[in-house]
Amino acid sequence: MKKKFTILAGTTSVILSLVSQPVLAVWSGPQSLGGVYTSNPSCASLGINQAICAGLGTNKALFVNRFNGISWSGPQSLGGVYTSDPSCASLGTNQVICAGLGTNKALFVNRFNGSSWSGPQSLGGVYTSNPSCSSLGTNEAICAGLGTNKALFVNRFNGISWSGPQSLGGVYTSNPSCSSLGTNEAICAGLGTNKALFVNRFNGISWSGPQSLGGVYTSDPSCASLGTNQVICAGLGTNKALFVNRFNGSSWSGPQSLGGVYTSNPSCASLGANEAICAGLGTNKALFVNRFNGSSWSGPQSLGGVYTSNPSCASLSTNRVICAGLGTNKALFVNIGP
Repeated sequence: MKKKFTILAGTTSVILSLVSQPVLAVWSGPQSLGGVYTSNPSCASLGINQAICAGLGTNKALFVNRFNGISWSGPQSLGGVYTSDPSCASLGTNQVICAGLGTNKALFVNRFNGSSWSGPQSLGGVYTSNPSCSSLGTNEAICAGLGTNKALFVNRFNGISWSGPQSLGGVYTSNPSCSSLGTNEAICAGLGTNKALFVNRFNGISWSGPQSLGGVYTSDPSCASLGTNQVICAGLGTNKALFVNRFNGSSWSGPQSLGGVYTSNPSCASLGANEAICAGLGTNKALFVNRFNGSSWSGPQSLGGVYTSNPSCASLSTNRVICAGLGTNKALFVNIGP
């Protein structure tokens, strides 16, 4: 017999069933952080229970909002004039880098050292896609983007200086997505001319070259770490369902359909070793999340809201992430869980 207890909180009834079934994830609910943004946001971890979210303002300057585990700082302008969505990546505890394209299509980066920002630094190049940055470990990162020939170019930060743009070849038709594979290792993914997913793996010394994982995708991919030498990459299929492909350190699982009908690019983030979450907007523009516990997926869970941008999710700690997106008023909304 199923035993049920009803807890009344105001007008809200919560029913807890003491049976062997997954516990519903608890999210904070959409919280408005204000601002008026004109780009998709990008969020990144600043360490345990800390994060930063960035986006472009109406003047195309970069604005950042920092979460210290309790409250948000409020939007802070870092200046600059950008023509792409930003991409932020952790450099370690309380350090982060945010990148975007300038009016000349060069890549500009701005580094936070825990107390102040460096200001925009031009890394040159001429890019035709949004950038994607990823951590390579403490104080190291990589930023990637497509060149005028649609090849993938990467630029590596070693803690002191940048390597300069390095062509990895290929011909891509989507924005790239890069993710850490552990200290000094990373993977970058993008769609080829046949809409298949291609991945390129960095082992700390060299790149593997583009490897086709097949599939036919209609969105930008999103990759997230599952721990050392493990990663997941997700994208929408022709039916707008979410497909994921998991790398276990030696091989890929192949595309797995998680169902749903999505109207935005997905965003995936780590929940700790062998766990992750992927988010996207449904046909009603609400935010849906799907959680991987190491063996199976929860299925799409609606977090409500009405969003007008692609979401961006980032890890806050083991089993906790933040997902952000723009509301109908172009303010930044965040949701923390599970």
